Amino acid sequence: MAAWVMLSDEIVAADQQNRRGKSPPAGAHTTLRRWLWRSFLKTAIFPLLFIELGFLGIFLASSAVVYRENVAAQRDVARDYLDDVAEREAGNISATLAGVARNTRIFTEQTERALIGNFQPSASEKARHAWSPEGAFYSRTDNGTAASYFSAYKPITPAQLATVWKLSSLDPLMMDMKNSDPMVVSIYVNTSDNYNRIYPYFEVLEQYPQNMRISEYNFYYMADAAHNPQRQAVWTNAYADPAGHGWMISSIAPVWLDNQLRAVVGQDVALGTITQRLHDLNLPWGAFAMLVDADGRIIAMPPAGERLFKLKELTSLTHADTITSDRFKPESFNLAKRADTRVLADTLRAARAGRVRLELGGGQLASFARIAGPEWSLVVVAPERQIFANSIRIRNRQQRVGGTMAGMLVMFYIAFFAFLYGRANRMSISMARPIGQLSQLLRRIGQGEYRQHFSGTQISEIDELGHQLVETGRQLGAAHQTIVEQQKTVASALRRHLLANEEQSRFLRVMSHEIRTPLAIIDSGAQILDRKADQLRPDDVRDRASRMRRAVERVSRLLQKLGQSIERDETGQVPASGGTSDVEQLVTCVAAEVVPADRLRLEVAGNGAQVAEGPPLAVALRATLDNAVRYSIPDGPITVKLELYDNEAAITVSDSGPGIPAAELDHVGERFFRGSNAATTDGAGVGIYVARKLMESAGGSLTVASTTSGTQAIHRLPLAPESVTVSEEVSG
Repeated sequence: MAAWVMLSDEIVAADQQNRRGKSPPAGAHTTLRRWLWRSFLKTAIFPLLFIELGFLGIFLASSAVVYRENVAAQRDVARDYLDDVAEREAGNISATLAGVARNTRIFTEQTERALIGNFQPSASEKARHAWSPEGAFYSRTDNGTAASYFSAYKPITPAQLATVWKLSSLDPLMMDMKNSDPMVVSIYVNTSDNYNRIYPYFEVLEQYPQNMRISEYNFYYMADAAHNPQRQAVWTNAYADPAGHGWMISSIAPVWLDNQLRAVVGQDVALGTITQRLHDLNLPWGAFAMLVDADGRIIAMPPAGERLFKLKELTSLTHADTITSDRFKPESFNLAKRADTRVLADTLRAARAGRVRLELGGGQLASFARIAGPEWSLVVVAPERQIFANSIRIRNRQQRVGGTMAGMLVMFYIAFFAFLYGRANRMSISMARPIGQLSQLLRRIGQGEYRQHFSGTQISEIDELGHQLVETGRQLGAAHQTIVEQQKTVASALRRHLLANEEQSRFLRVMSHEIRTPLAIIDSGAQILDRKADQLRPDDVRDRASRMRRAVERVSRLLQKLGQSIERDETGQVPASGGTSDVEQLVTCVAAEVVPADRLRLEVAGNGAQVAEGPPLAVALRATLDNAVRYSIPDGPITVKLELYDNEAAITVSDSGPGIPAAELDHVGERFFRGSNAATTDGAGVGIYVARKLMESAGGSLTVASTTSGTQAIHRLPLAPESVTVSEEVSG
């Protein structure tokens, strides 16, 4: 119903627009089917689609809002939890490392006493030491205590050997300290003159270089005056242990005597033990904890961290590896050197505790806390994808529901579109058929088929319109026929008028030229007679008078031809026939009269044939012979040929002139027309015209053909009836 209301409204609007004299805008026309289809779209489909898409949009928007709120809440919970884990574990590690540092300071005091004292070991202790071929002094057997190694970097003096025996007094303390703390891998003392005593025991000669310089390693020089002016216990960076225990961090402290650095003591903590401790935290969401030193270098992390940062811990170092100098973690372990973790390194330097988001592995939340003492940072990292897994799962479920709703909506509207489209087609067909008949009727009337028939329709308005169109077509046909006839009459009069104007213009040009020359001759002769009358002889006077008479005769002949032509066109009369004439005799006489005897070539054999229209033929033949004489080359032959056929005679006049140009040949025979090669020859352009008219009035014809070697004028005239009979008897 709404579509019909819209249709009626638009028809009324179009009618009002036409009444105001305005046509629909360009591109506004459309088919009835398309118009109905658009009406359905505007009144039915679009509103429904708008409402349902609105509901679907509200559902998806609310789902997105709920998802964002859930994510925000879970992010806050996760951050609080990660902050708590980072602070708690950092405190635990701080306490553990603080205990190791306290034991290091105790070991420092005991080492100082040992260096000051004068302890002498047992004979068995001395007996297990030996000299290497390179000059190193080392322990060659394990008696359950420490290993001893004096480098051959410099020659060893007896006073330095005394230091070896003094420091052997520390073995019980080193054993107790090592066994009391499971994190400690080894405990050692290194002197400034390159002596090392370390517990537990290992084969030092196989592990240490013969000329080892202990001061080049960080577990020694990190405690010197330049690196540790406070002379406190400090922690080293992660390094590869020369003793073969793998990657280590060490708590070291200097031993000063008489204001000289005599030794550095230390306790090694294997990174593997710290990594295992971090791995045992069992954090949710796949989170993990790692240690980062003050320089931003990762010193311990579990396998989850290795996968995230795409690193591999160098844990394969054993006692079989000989370490000749410092060996630290690679630059790939330095967070400040990596583009994807630089923000974490900057944040760790700027604050003692906090949180940061990493654009790594799909997004990571990281909380950190500073570890007192070594100034390391414990960083707890959790992937956002795992934290928000429940929210993502709910969102995906809602998206699937929304997608299902959208799919059902699409399927419904496809079916609905198909139904409305078919409905629009049926309605448009039922309405468009009579309108199409009217359109075809109008098209045929427009194409000139004015008499039409309309079969009628059930719609009274369209039926009345159809019959009115049929009557209008009939009236248009009658009017068109009248207009066509009037156009023909006007066109004929216009052509005659144009031809008359053209002939008049041509006549004026020709007559001006033709009359000017004879008049000039007469005027010239008259002037000479006037000025020299007394001096001229009678012969000269007669000669001048003869020239003037010829000029007058030329003008007279021209005017006579012109008068004959005009009289012929105005009255339509032909010179009266004088009965039948012998065609051979007529042609011979006229040719001899016009053409000089020395130029004439006759080919006539009339056999007594007669023509009924002798005078017109004579006049026409005289005109064509005159043209042949004047336009042929000087003294050129003129050929006259007579041929007889069953019922007509053909007389051909041929000259030997230059011929008529092909472009002008069609105009030969038009009144007052003269060709481009006749400008220097006398003539008015009416000879051939009069000749052709005479031949046509006598029932014959005159045709002109031309080549570059001459022109032929062919006269055809019917034979008299008695000549035809004679001709047939002769041929029989």
